[in-house]
Amino acid sequence: MAEPKKSTQPVQPVKVEPVAAAPVAVATPPAPATETDLMTQMTAAVKSGDYKSVAKIAMEITKLQKAKEATENEARLKALVALEVDIKAIIITALKPIINSGKLDKADGVWFSYDFGEKLETIRLSKTATKSKSTTGTTGGGGTGKKFAVSTSDLLAKYGAEVYKDNLTFSTAFESNTDKNWRYGIREALLKKDGIIS
Repeated sequence: MAEPKKSTQPVQPVKVEPVAAAPVAVATPPAPATETDLMTQMTAAVKSGDYKSVAKIAMEITKLQKAKEATENEARLKALVALEVDIKAIIITALKPIINSGKLDKADGVWFSYDFGEKLETIRLSKTATKSKSTTGTTGGGGTGKKFAVSTSDLLAKYGAEVYKDNLTFSTAFESNTDKNWRYGIREALLKKDGIIS
């Protein structure tokens, strides 16, 4: 049986066209619900008597309101920081004559605060504020509390931009809640930071 003749023609390579990949659909996350959306959901939940949803939606609304307040407070504090430079310049200019006169040579410095909320104006010329006698307070189950010459606003002006806890600055944390016990805890932390209490 005769063998078939082998072709002397070169074999042409087969050209394979690349197959285009099918486009992958990327799911876009739903836009976060606004306070108006949540209030609409709340009204519907109340009408249908779904009080579990009412409680859940109420928590979401509270979170949104707290976040909004925190953002507003942060913006307000940033605006105030810009003013601090001007106020500092005014105070230093006013103090220069008495500093140059030598009357403050025995002083450690000048600490001045003007608390608009407590209508309190204080000034001291030594590093440590003098401690007054302890007075009976109602915080901490009727324990005793101490009053110090330095005001909370003075301490916030000094340390307000530093982190307190939960990624909140002292100023933001103080403004986020008006509860007396909450603010007293922040004041104590500020007093410790300033070395007035241990």
